[in-house]
Amino acid sequence: MKKSIYLFTGIYLISILSLFAQDDPQFVEAGIAEKITISPDDIEEFKIRTKQKIEEFQQHIIIIGNKEEPMEMRNLAEREALKLFIKDAIMEISSVKEDGNSDIISRPIEKYLARLKALPFTRVVIKFYDVAYVTDFIRGPDGRYYSTATIIQEFNGFDGDNLIYSDVTKKEIEIIIDLVEDKFFNEKRWKIFLGDIRATESKKLQQSS
Repeated sequence: MKKSIYLFTGIYLISILSLFAQDDPQFVEAGIAEKITISPDDIEEFKIRTKQKIEEFQQHIIIIGNKEEPMEMRNLAEREALKLFIKDAIMEISSVKEDGNSDIISRPIEKYLARLKALPFTRVVIKFYDVAYVTDFIRGPDGRYYSTATIIQEFNGFDGDNLIYSDVTKKEIEIIIDLVEDKFFNEKRWKIFLGDIRATESKKLQQSS
């Protein structure tokens, strides 16, 4: 059992380091630093990188929610997930009631991740359906570029072997390309951030028992 945990831990760390390498300005944003506007070719590159960012975020969410993972791995995933977001980003949490209606609560992303890690289930399984649709980027009046990505998340909470709560939620993620100071290269570079995440539609998969 310990060997399998260590093997998974190693694979997870390698995957995260690989994503960081892709995210290094030398690999991602070289050639577009300091531009006032972003070319269509650059926009297409950012759409690809957006999907990679979302996949990275999804990996982190799965790890954070999984109570079978070592706590150090869950804490690491929580810290790295926060790095993906713009400051003051919020997450909408949707829970489906017995009558089929949904309650939606908004929380700062850091509080959402902390609560996800501490959910009162004995086991949590989170799945994401095939991937994110990303809209075209549009430049806002603040000079940033904005887009929206749509994902589908399935949540399952267990008490022992009993499935207590299960739903599937459609979520829309705000994507922001911002020109930020790169201290290592001592210049400004365009960088992708995740912004607010809205729960737009939820469906209960099983009645609470």
